Amino acid sequence: MKSATRIYLDYASLTPIDPRVLRTMKEYSSTKYANPSSWYREGVAAKKALDEARKTVADFIGAHADEIFFTSGGTESNNIALQGVVSAAIAKGIKAHIIISAIEHSSIMETARMLESRGCEVTKIPVNERGVLDLDELKKAIKPHTVLVSIMTVNNELGTIQPIRDIAKVIRQVRAKFSSTKSGRSDFPIFHTDAAQAGLFQNLNVEQLGVDLITLDAGKLYGPRGIGALYVRRNLLRGDKPLINPIVFGGGQENGLRSGTENLPAIMGFAKALEIAQKERSKESLQIEKLRQSFIVGLKKIRSDITVNSGIGDTSPYILNVSIPGIDNEFFVMQLDAAGISCSTKSSCLRDEDESYVLKAIGADSKTSVRFSFGRWTKMGDIVKALRVISASVIISPTC
Repeated sequence: MKSATRIYLDYASLTPIDPRVLRTMKEYSSTKYANPSSWYREGVAAKKALDEARKTVADFIGAHADEIFFTSGGTESNNIALQGVVSAAIAKGIKAHIIISAIEHSSIMETARMLESRGCEVTKIPVNERGVLDLDELKKAIKPHTVLVSIMTVNNELGTIQPIRDIAKVIRQVRAKFSSTKSGRSDFPIFHTDAAQAGLFQNLNVEQLGVDLITLDAGKLYGPRGIGALYVRRNLLRGDKPLINPIVFGGGQENGLRSGTENLPAIMGFAKALEIAQKERSKESLQIEKLRQSFIVGLKKIRSDITVNSGIGDTSPYILNVSIPGIDNEFFVMQLDAAGISCSTKSSCLRDEDESYVLKAIGADSKTSVRFSFGRWTKMGDIVKALRVISASVIISPTC
C-alpha cells in the first residue's frame, strides 16, 4: 500500500490490492483451485464460486448475472466491445461506423485506429476545455450506419465525468428515428462506456445509465491485476445473429464470448473488491474529495498561476491534473520521485507518446502538466508533505 518513506499519489494508474482482497485470493489459490469447467467435486465447487462472483459483479451495476463476462482487464473488455460490435455489424452487411470521444483511453483509441485501417469509419467527437463531450456534435455525427458509440464515464487523466445518461438519451432518440424509417432498423447504435475509473465513487446502475456495454477493471478498484469484466445487455446476444461477436476463440467459456479458463482466484478477488467498494463508497469518496480540495488550495498558495486541468464540478474526487507554468514535467516528476512521492505526467498507457493527446484536446500544456491521484490510504499528512516537497521542487525546476 505505502511504505514508511514513500507517498503514492498515482492511484489512477493502479490501485494497491486491498489486504481483504488478498485473503480471498489466497483461499482460491491454495485450497479452491480447480478448473470451473471440470465435472468432479472440486470443479463443481469452483463453478459455484464463479457463479456467485458473477452475481456479485452483476449486483454492483444492477445487471443480470448472465450479462457479465469476465476478461483479462479493461483493455480486453474495450477490445471486445469495439471489435465485437463491428464484426457483428459487418456480418449483417453493414458498413460500420463508430463514434468515440477525442479523450478516450488508449485501448479505445488504438482499437479504433486498427478498425479504421480495415475499412471501419471512425469519428472522434471533440471536448470542451473541461474535457466534456459536446452533445450537439454527437447528434450531428451519428449516421444511419453508426453501429457503436463508445464514450468513457470518467477520463483517466483529467477525472472529467461525461454526461452518460444524456448520451444514452440521444442514442435512444436516434434508434427511435431509425425504427420509423423504411429500414426499420433500431438495433444500432449500441452504446458502450469504459467505466474503469468510475466504480469507486459513482453509481453504475446500467438501467439508470442507459448503456448496452460497460467496462470494469479490478486493477482500478483495489482488486487484482489482469482481471476485468464486460457487461453485455441481454438483447445483444439473442437470436442466431448476435449484435456482438467474440474476438477470442477456444473452449467456449464465458458463454462463448470470451474463451479461456477462468482465472478463479482473480475473479473472486475482483468480486470481493466490489463488495468493499459498494460498502465504503460514500464515506471514502467524501474523504478523498476533502484531500483533493486541500491539495488544490495548497498548490494555489505555492503558485497562484497553477492551473487545474481537471475542471470544476463533475469531476472524480480521485484525480487531479494541473499545469505548472515553466516546469519540465518529466524532470519535476523525477524530483518528486527522488523525494519519495509517486505521481505521473500522463497516463501510464501512453508510454511511447511524447505528450498527452487528452491534454492537447482540452488546450492544456501537456509538457507542464502533472497528474496526482488519491486513494484509500492517502492521509492528510501525505498531502502536507507532498505540498512541502512540491514547493521546493517548483522553485528549482528548469523551464521548458
